[in-house]
Amino acid sequence: MIRRRPNLSLPSPSTPRAPTNTLPQPVRRDDNFAKPRLPVESAIAPALQQGRPSSTAAQRLDADSFQSHPEYPAFKNSFQSLGMSDGQIDKTWNQTLKGVMLQQRYRESGQHGPNPHFAQVADNVAPHLKIEPGGGPLALWSGGYDVSKHAQMNGHTTLESTPAGRVFSGLELYQNPKAVTPLWNHLSEKFVQQNPTGDAHVFMRTHDPRSTLYQQEVPNLMAQDPNRNVTWHPLHTGSDGKLQGIQPDLSLGGDARYSSEQDARTALKNYGTQTHDEGFGAQVMKLP
Repeated sequence: MIRRRPNLSLPSPSTPRAPTNTLPQPVRRDDNFAKPRLPVESAIAPALQQGRPSSTAAQRLDADSFQSHPEYPAFKNSFQSLGMSDGQIDKTWNQTLKGVMLQQRYRESGQHGPNPHFAQVADNVAPHLKIEPGGGPLALWSGGYDVSKHAQMNGHTTLESTPAGRVFSGLELYQNPKAVTPLWNHLSEKFVQQNPTGDAHVFMRTHDPRSTLYQQEVPNLMAQDPNRNVTWHPLHTGSDGKLQGIQPDLSLGGDARYSSEQDARTALKNYGTQTHDEGFGAQVMKLP
C-alpha cells in the first residue's frame, strides 16, 4: 500500500473491472464506485467525491462521546449496509478514534509504539476486506495513491477498493494523515490474510525497501503461499500525466508485466537512470 500508506495519508479510493491494455481517462469518484456498490458509497459519497482527505475536515475527538463525531453516522450507515451489528459498529468506531488519539499522542511526544486500538479495528472489519464476488485479483502497490487508482481502473482489487477499505478511505477523522498510517498497515495485513489464493499483482512506481510494501505486504503474501503467482508491474508517469508501464525495452506504454520482482525493479532503475529522473526514486533502489 506505499504508504502508503496511502501514502496512506488516508488514501482515497476507486474501481471498475475488466482489464485493459491502455489507461482510461481519469475517473471521477462517482463513476468509479457509486454504480456497482451503492449502499456503502451512498453513505460516504461526499468524501469519495472530494477524492482525498483534507486537513480541514471536522476533527472533533471527544473521548467521552465518540458518537458525537460528525462522521459517526456515515461510518455506522456504511457498516450496517455490510451487515455488521450496531454493537460491533460502535466498538469498531470507538477503537478507531481511540487509535487516532493514541497515534497523535505518540507524534506529539516524539515516541513510537504499538497501537492495539488499530489492531482491534482491523480484526473487527477483517471479513469486509475480502475481494467481492466477481472482483479482480488482489493488488498491492507502491508510489502514491494514483498507483492504486491505476490498478483499480485496470480491473484489480486493492485494499482501498474492498468494502471496508472504501469506508475508511471516505473518512476524514484526523488532522495529520500520518495519524492513521498504522491503521492502514493493520488493514493491509488483514487484506492479504483474507485473500490467500489466486493470482496477485504488485504495481510499483518506486522501489523503497523501507516501504510497507516491502517490509510487510510482500513478506505476508509470500509467507501465506511461497508458490503464489505474483506479477509485477513497474510504472512511470508519462509527460501527459498518465501512468504507463515500463516495457523491457524501456519504452512506456500500456501494461508491463514481469514474472520476477528483480526484473521489474531493474526496469524501474534503468528507466530512472536513462531519463535522469531523480524524483523517480532510482537513488533508493538497491540491486544486488
